[in-house]
Amino acid sequence: MHGSLIYAEEVTPTPTPSNSSTENLNRQIKEYQDKIASLQEEKKTLSSQIAIMNSQIQLTQLRINATEQQLADLRKEIKKTTEKIGTLQEQLKEQTKVLIGRITATYQVGSIHPLEFLLISNSVPDFLTRANYLRLVQIHDKKLIFETQQTKTDYTNQKEIFEEKKQKVEALKKQLENYTAQLDREKKEKESFLAVTKNSEQEYQKRLADALRELRQIQAAARVLISSEPRKVNKGEAIGLMGNTGYSFGAHLHFGVYNLSSLEQYDYYSNSINPADVLESQNVDWESDCDTKGQKSTGGGTFVWPMSISGLRITQGYGHTCYSDVYYRGNPHPAFDMYNNSDIVVKAVEEGKAYICRNCTGDGGNGVFIFHPNGKMTLYWHLQ
Repeated sequence: MHGSLIYAEEVTPTPTPSNSSTENLNRQIKEYQDKIASLQEEKKTLSSQIAIMNSQIQLTQLRINATEQQLADLRKEIKKTTEKIGTLQEQLKEQTKVLIGRITATYQVGSIHPLEFLLISNSVPDFLTRANYLRLVQIHDKKLIFETQQTKTDYTNQKEIFEEKKQKVEALKKQLENYTAQLDREKKEKESFLAVTKNSEQEYQKRLADALRELRQIQAAARVLISSEPRKVNKGEAIGLMGNTGYSFGAHLHFGVYNLSSLEQYDYYSNSINPADVLESQNVDWESDCDTKGQKSTGGGTFVWPMSISGLRITQGYGHTCYSDVYYRGNPHPAFDMYNNSDIVVKAVEEGKAYICRNCTGDGGNGVFIFHPNGKMTLYWHLQ
């Protein structure tokens, strides 16, 4: 009956400490972001492009390091929280034992008749002391019950904090995986870029100029053909042969798809859509240095492919690729580049009205623009 009184411990979440390593990494990330923005303004030379790529790789690596540091910090916090929860659980067990003991003792004493309680007391002061102690214990028991309940509430809050931190760790893990994959892509893009340009300023400038001339040539062809009469073509009809005309890096077909209803609306980069959205699903071989190589299912529409699938190779996909940011001033590649050396026939992917350019701009470029009933236009360029 004379044991010491035990009170519940007040529990408060531990704030996340400021981490100097994380702050330093974030500062470096900001520096590389500023550096890339500055370099983008002078990307007309091979050396500046390589500097941009190197900076992008460094930036991604720093982001990986920063994410790993955050993961390490969170793991430490989670470990501390787990230890705190374990300690708190033990305290709750001990407090519960004491509480049950006190309630039992209070009940036993409280069940004695006051006269019997007086008779077993040594004196009146002893009786008063015993009665007063009983009253104090009852008051303390009520307080202990309240504080134990409060401790349980704090314990629940600690568990919720722990679960939130676990979710944050999982999100950071996913972010780290994405950064790692991005770093691999950037390194691969740099290797491809160096291989294509042969690390030669002269080769780089030639390809840069050819890409710009290709754009201007197709744009000019659209303007010239506006005044010509189109002819009806059927789905799958042969409209030409794969070639190397009009500023090409090698014999291939530049196949683009646009949401257009007239040549007056045509612009090389505007209103283009991914050809995979309209072409029928086929297993196609990809040789693109900008994409995952190998055979993969491509397409999800109803248009037939513009060349025979057997022997077909895609060398550059649609969108931002390892070449488009360099050769197209940061714009996405608005087409599929493909070739098939075993069958060079190019076919209309759907019926429509075809405008045919045979050196229509006087600089050797050949191609076809076909407008289809569903509001789509398809472009076939570099034909023989």
